Amino acid sequence: MKTSGLIAGMVAFFLAVVAPFTAFSQEAAEKELSREEQALARAKDKVARAEASLTKAQAYIVEGDSLIKEGEQMMEKAKVDLKKFKEEKNNLLKNYSIEKKKLEKQLNSQNRADKDKARTADRALDTKHREDLRAVDDKIKEANSNYEKGQKNIAKGKEKQKAGKSKVKPAEKELNTARKALDELAPTPPNEATEAVEKDDATAPKSDKKKEKKLKTK
Repeated sequence: MKTSGLIAGMVAFFLAVVAPFTAFSQEAAEKELSREEQALARAKDKVARAEASLTKAQAYIVEGDSLIKEGEQMMEKAKVDLKKFKEEKNNLLKNYSIEKKKLEKQLNSQNRADKDKARTADRALDTKHREDLRAVDDKIKEANSNYEKGQKNIAKGKEKQKAGKSKVKPAEKELNTARKALDELAPTPPNEATEAVEKDDATAPKSDKKKEKKLKTK
């Protein structure tokens, strides 16, 4: 009877004290694990946002390079076109002058029929010359416009490059900080870390890569 009473007392003690304490310890462990998971998720989110910021900054530089290249091509083509169209205009003026002198002689003719014919031809020559001159002037105007557009593209490209370069370093710093924080929570395997570095090198603008190579050779 005493033994059974003792056992009953121990069971009661376990149910009253030990079991609740054990349940509390498990619940605390679960809550601690949940906080770790939340911290890990936040760290991963910071890395993702930092990577997006860096990609955006690098995109500015790439877009700037593209605008500058396009602008230079437009200006080069415009120079060639301007030279060609100005030569075309000079030839028009030269040929017009030659034809005009020929008709002037005929206009001074004593023969009325020849004079009337020359007058009609003279009016036709003037009309055609005005049309041809207007057409070549339009070509010259368009070429000048394309040259100016090329200059504007280069200016825009330089602005994009400047904006991108000013954002790249802060973005890289933010990404490195975020990655370090993530590694403290969940260390990155060596292979994955190497792949991440290679990925950053691959997405970096060519101009930055050249600078890095020069620094290494020094």
